[in-house]
Amino acid sequence: MIKNILSVLVFLFSILFLYFVVNTFFSDNQQTKINKNRKTIEKKIINNTKGLPILLNDTNKVIEFNSDFKKENKKKKRNFWRLFDK
Repeated sequence: MIKNILSVLVFLFSILFLYFVVNTFFSDNQQTKINKNRKTIEKKIINNTKGLPILLNDTNKVIEFNSDFKKENKKKKRNFWRLFDK
């Protein structure tokens, strides 16, 4: 009897908790705070990137293609199945 009452109370408290969390998260006040925070972060990013210098590309013909993949891999063959033949 007490177990049933306790389980019902736990279920009700968990439902109430989820309701309050979802209600708070999707409230208008919370949405305005989120939008205001996003706008201030965007302004900070724009202000910090205004003074960045643009670097010239000086890597013309510096990178060479590596043609080492044409070399054969000299791996030793494994003879695992030959061990059973003996």
